[in-house]
Amino acid sequence: MNHPRAYTAFREQRGHQYRTSTYIQWGDASESRSLGSCLLLNPGSAALFQTRPAAGHAIMGQIKPDPTMEQLIRFTEAVYPERPLKGRLYVYHLFSLQNPSSNDAIESFEQLVEKQETTLEQQIAPLEELRQHPWLLLGWGCLQRKTGRHFSALKSLWQKQIALSGVPAFGKRCANGQDYHHPCPQLFSMRAAILHDLVTIYRETLGKRPSSPASTLDSGRT
Repeated sequence: MNHPRAYTAFREQRGHQYRTSTYIQWGDASESRSLGSCLLLNPGSAALFQTRPAAGHAIMGQIKPDPTMEQLIRFTEAVYPERPLKGRLYVYHLFSLQNPSSNDAIESFEQLVEKQETTLEQQIAPLEELRQHPWLLLGWGCLQRKTGRHFSALKSLWQKQIALSGVPAFGKRCANGQDYHHPCPQLFSMRAAILHDLVTIYRETLGKRPSSPASTLDSGRT
């Protein structure tokens, strides 16, 4: 049975929890080739099966997939119908500060940048890493309130980095034309519909590009 498993790296610093690396694994753990990647807002509530890291330390381990990860699993298996599926879906976030509330997360992130406890550049994946993915699903959500200048600048930096990488990027655009719907809406009744839309957009975006994953990545920062 090829049931996917989720792994992440946690780090605690000055009372804040960061999730700095996340991927979903199909097949043997040695299969590190990229099936694809996604870019979401920030890590939510998923926690390690084992003990949380001590202050100033990092720990890597398995986590129970949350609803967003379960939806990403459904999406990946829909665009790669062949079985058994082998490889990883790499999950990026605009910033790595963990918080289940997006509004609180953005506000805390703004404060951390103001205090110089983190920088925008520290949140961005390297070009050589992004280029190893066959595609990138954008889905940080349709933000309804005014956000801070650091968060706005961060989104722009990510978009510039993605453009430079050349990796095909897609998502379901929000009404504002700038943001992208989250792949796992809070309303359960909407999840099947957006999954269908994202699979359709994927097929339209990738067209006749080779869909077989061929790249490999280590388990570093994602």
